[in-house]
Amino acid sequence: MASTRDQVAVIDLSDWLARTPEGDAVAMRLVDSFRKVGFVYVIGHGIAAEAVTAIFRASYRLFQQTPAQLDKVHYRHAGHYHGYVPKGVLAGTGSFHELYDCGMDIGDDYQGPGAYLSNMPNPWPEDLPGFRETVEGYQQLMRPLADELLAAIGVGLGLPRDFFQARSAIPHAQLRLLHYLPRPDAPDDALSVGRHSDYEAVTILAQDDVGGLQVRDPHGQWMDIKPIEGAFLINAGDMLVRWTNGTIPATPHRVRTPRERERYSVAFFYGTSYDVVMEPVLPPAHPVVERHEPVTGGEYLWQRFTEHGI
Repeated sequence: MASTRDQVAVIDLSDWLARTPEGDAVAMRLVDSFRKVGFVYVIGHGIAAEAVTAIFRASYRLFQQTPAQLDKVHYRHAGHYHGYVPKGVLAGTGSFHELYDCGMDIGDDYQGPGAYLSNMPNPWPEDLPGFRETVEGYQQLMRPLADELLAAIGVGLGLPRDFFQARSAIPHAQLRLLHYLPRPDAPDDALSVGRHSDYEAVTILAQDDVGGLQVRDPHGQWMDIKPIEGAFLINAGDMLVRWTNGTIPATPHRVRTPRERERYSVAFFYGTSYDVVMEPVLPPAHPVVERHEPVTGGEYLWQRFTEHGI
């Protein structure tokens, strides 16, 4: 199996975040990596290691709770899109991972298409002191980083710096804690999460050192993503495909089932505002490109979630 270390760029965001003259070159490298494989590692992102350690510790504490405790935050209590999802629930995936989804409190009064998703409450565990504060604190750190990534993508594409930021003023923002259970007898091709792309514009992924994530390369081969300590793995989602007319792909990815050790990861999904109309702003990237009709962010997300479930 091929490795992505030579194909997915590792980009230092320091110059971009510091607004140095070299910042635009960082944006160009970011977009170039997205064009090629839809993924990029970022370092120099400004997020303290202690914050990442804290969210992984919170995730571990959550998934170590008893079945009865976890049932109190089961997704059925929140309307199916927030809360705890036991193993074996998600269609098209293996049965050996569980997750916890929660939205970000943006203070929005949006009532249009998809408002059900925007206004859904989070079921917080009662028996984990500090869990909610840690999760909400991590979300507060991820949002400005996501905005910076979208600004850099805009500059790298020749668009105004605030093009995507202005359209994500009241974003769809969701955090997902993931726990992959080991299966010692798993065959080599066993999957905990099947092939998929993400719905939103960008995903910021923190991984432990177990590994297992794979990306489909431009030649149709699956490449192993090796975790890099201190780096976030960023991937483009389907919203950017629509905005960029296919210039930036939403690369399919999947997760292999671990055999010996449990695996943890934390994904922050970030998308456009619910009331913003998404329509291509660049020429088609290929002679034959899927036609994307204009659609609001809320209507699009509602379609995707109801089509594919949680």
